Amino acid sequence: MNIQEAREEIIRTIRAYTAQKKDGTYVIPSLRQRPLLLIGPPGIGKTAVMEQAARECRVGFVSYTMTHHTRQSALGLPYIERRSFGGEEYAVTEYTMSEIIASVYRCMEETGVSAGLLFLDEINCVSETLAPAMLQFLQNKTFGSHRLPDGWVLAAAGNPPEYNKSVHEFDIATLDRLKYIPVEADYDAWRAYALGEAVHGAILAYLDTHPDQFYILKQTYASRTFATARGWEDLSSILKEYEVLDFPVDAKLVCQYLQDQELAEDFSYFYQLYRTKEQHLPVAQMLAGEEAAVAACQALFTDNSFEEQLYLVHLMLSCINEKLDRWRAASRQKMRFEDTADRLIRFQKEQIARQDSPTTRQGSVQIIDAFLVKEREILKIRREHGLSPDSELEEMRQALTAVQRMGYRLRGDKDGLVMDAQKDKQTKEAEQLLRQGCADEIRQLKNNCESIAAEILDMLKYGLWTITFDNSGNPTSTDNAALILFLSSLQQNPVAEPFFKQYPDNPCEPYWNRLDFSARENAIREMLTQ
Repeated sequence: MNIQEAREEIIRTIRAYTAQKKDGTYVIPSLRQRPLLLIGPPGIGKTAVMEQAARECRVGFVSYTMTHHTRQSALGLPYIERRSFGGEEYAVTEYTMSEIIASVYRCMEETGVSAGLLFLDEINCVSETLAPAMLQFLQNKTFGSHRLPDGWVLAAAGNPPEYNKSVHEFDIATLDRLKYIPVEADYDAWRAYALGEAVHGAILAYLDTHPDQFYILKQTYASRTFATARGWEDLSSILKEYEVLDFPVDAKLVCQYLQDQELAEDFSYFYQLYRTKEQHLPVAQMLAGEEAAVAACQALFTDNSFEEQLYLVHLMLSCINEKLDRWRAASRQKMRFEDTADRLIRFQKEQIARQDSPTTRQGSVQIIDAFLVKEREILKIRREHGLSPDSELEEMRQALTAVQRMGYRLRGDKDGLVMDAQKDKQTKEAEQLLRQGCADEIRQLKNNCESIAAEILDMLKYGLWTITFDNSGNPTSTDNAALILFLSSLQQNPVAEPFFKQYPDNPCEPYWNRLDFSARENAIREMLTQ
């Protein structure tokens, strides 16, 4: 299966293994909860999907790379204990708790999350002295006398022997106790992910025409060359930053990420062409509706080969995807603040009910300060234990910053809160202060989302107009390859999916059901690779 299918299987497994009966026992007993074992080429995202699955399931996550561990650090250190057997006293060797098991308990204690995923990477490359203990752990979920807590799912990953000379093959007895998930490199699966992560347009344009270069491994007696999904994504990040800093990009830089000289030179040449067209084609102006730019791009679609049109489509998609990314971030920030605002109001009610804070403007400020202390401690714990991705942590931080701004505004208001003699009305007016502040902030966030959405809808309108009409306003073929590539890429983009659901009357909607994307896209792929 591909890496996205593996991710879904991991999520399903976590939910099945952590499902409980009414009496608190697990539906699938620990004995029948086989550890997951992902085996696949390096750099395809095995570790990343483990983290993503744990976060989506809202469980703890502890990760170890087993090649970094000795038998002592994994199993624990020995010590002598005095024990009595049959009336005789003996010196017995015991072990301290495994560092790995101790980390699981520490995660549970600090986060308050009882269920989790323990991930052991490079499991089939451990040292010979550690291998027997690891086999015992996979089979029995114990290191020595210390057992993995109930509610924790054990997962491991490794590379096939052809990718690593240090690999130890598992015997049948061990494999028969594991949930074995083979994973293969798959460009189509990665492409959908890459669209959602805004991978550089030049990389997607290149791989659309050279899908066979997505994942390569060439080994000879004297050398080894390779390119992986991880390499392409990391290359995307450095290309974007080099462009911002105006640093040169050449085959030497590319080869630092794609360690195949021939591929690095080929992509470097392609990238230079892409950048030249990006700098000379008025794509941004066309998507903004400037007449001259629209006419110029229409001429390119009408008069040029599909290879030239490909550059233009990917440049359009890059602009639109960047804006979609901004809309997603703004939408998530709005939802994050709404959730934070609900917790703030509940926190205020609890404080007033306990009479821990006066029902005054100053009392509302005190509530905000206490709420921020509590929420920032939660944020710290989530960051330290990797319970949330960086993007979610940033959303939480921004939401708390907005709450802090509300506190500043209340402090700066000299009028004070007019109180009634009746405590019930005092409480109501104090609550209204925070409700109004939260409502104002939500209104601003909503306006920001709608403003970005309006820009995206215009970009889609002008992009489709440019592809489907010529300079004279006459419609061109509605079944052309450029249009199929444009619409299918938008449809596959996971960032675009919630946008189109929220705005069903978007300019793309009339095309969705009219065109047979699957058949046409396959035909286009064949044309691209010829």
